[in-house]
Amino acid sequence: MSGSDPTCLPRGRHGSATLTLAVALLLAPRAADAQVFQGRVIDQGTQPVGVALVRLVDADGAQQSVTLADSAGLYRLAAPGPGTYRLQAARIGYRNFESPLLDAADRGGVHRLDLVLEAEPVALPGFTVEGERMSNRDADREIRRIIGLSVGSLRYRPIRLNEIQRHIEAGRALPDLLRWTNTVSLDVTYTRDGPCFSLRARACLPVYLNGLQLNRDFMVDVPLDMVHSIVIISPGDGSLAFPSGAVLLYTEAWLR
Repeated sequence: MSGSDPTCLPRGRHGSATLTLAVALLLAPRAADAQVFQGRVIDQGTQPVGVALVRLVDADGAQQSVTLADSAGLYRLAAPGPGTYRLQAARIGYRNFESPLLDAADRGGVHRLDLVLEAEPVALPGFTVEGERMSNRDADREIRRIIGLSVGSLRYRPIRLNEIQRHIEAGRALPDLLRWTNTVSLDVTYTRDGPCFSLRARACLPVYLNGLQLNRDFMVDVPLDMVHSIVIISPGDGSLAFPSGAVLLYTEAWLR
């Protein structure tokens, strides 16, 4: 890819999106071997889209890095090395974004790309009362549909919105919430790769946000004000999707 003219993407499997190349695969001085993708997440009016989830995946769709855009829409992701990648971005109220394949062949490259998201209002069928929050019963019904298990059959009950909000008010991040909630006793340790959540000294549980598995180094940055329910799947719960257990985070818009 070369040049700096805006490039329009075809409608992909994740919806329509437009990618504007600020400087297409512009190489910075080679102070390090890392491949870095950075730029802004903006809407079609060039306004920043803050707290967008930005992922870097390889040609097979395997996640290589993940981050959140800041309040100015700025993001920065490091790739493991030269290769072919795609950038993906997601934010409530916008279509999911996916770039074409990006060839990052040289070591030490800094690739500057702006990701332009197309607005897509969240549809709430049958939901007409402004300001009313989703009930626990409705959330449990949708969680059961997603995971294939009744919430009541799980060893640990879900962490509810009111509990999450109490931890937000105390200025706590996800690791603190999972360590100190009265709902579940998770062992939380910090390693070079990030927080590790485990049950009874077992392996680290994978963490998913709306079905998207998160890197461990990203977990302290999860925006809890977007999370409506947290479900802990233990190895003994009999989940076919998560036989070794998992921590599942869901936003209210996702559960609707």
